[in-house]
Amino acid sequence: MPHAPSDLQATLKRWTLLLGVLQVTVGCLVGFIPPSAVAWYRGLVMAHIEFTANGVLVIVFGFLATELNLPAMALKAWFVLLQVGAWTNGAAGLVGAFAGSSSPLMPSLNEKFPPPGGADNPIVTGLLQTCGVAIVVALLLTLWGLWRRRPAAA
Repeated sequence: MPHAPSDLQATLKRWTLLLGVLQVTVGCLVGFIPPSAVAWYRGLVMAHIEFTANGVLVIVFGFLATELNLPAMALKAWFVLLQVGAWTNGAAGLVGAFAGSSSPLMPSLNEKFPPPGGADNPIVTGLLQTCGVAIVVALLLTLWGLWRRRPAAA
């Protein structure tokens, strides 16, 4: 007998797909911001890449929503953490672009493209740390939910 998704799974799948496509759209729109409009162009490039790449990740995870065997609270946490992690990554690039500063968490980028305002912006750093923790926990919840899912009987 095929697995029938719960109403919560179906709702979260719909919202995850919608927000993933929105994030890709935002990433593409960020690409239209002219370099002269920001203090640090590489931050803008980062935002463009991260919003589009994470949007694709969110879309893929949207298709997994109905495959996860998680308690309702864990499924809701999965959705929130996935969104927070995906959006804060691109947001860090946007803040860096407009502020003209970066984070010590991006040493290679800072070395190749030094930000004019320095490499110690606490907002950029905080957004990147939030992103890292949220995405890793969302990934762990995804693994747990997929592992708990029992295959259909033959």
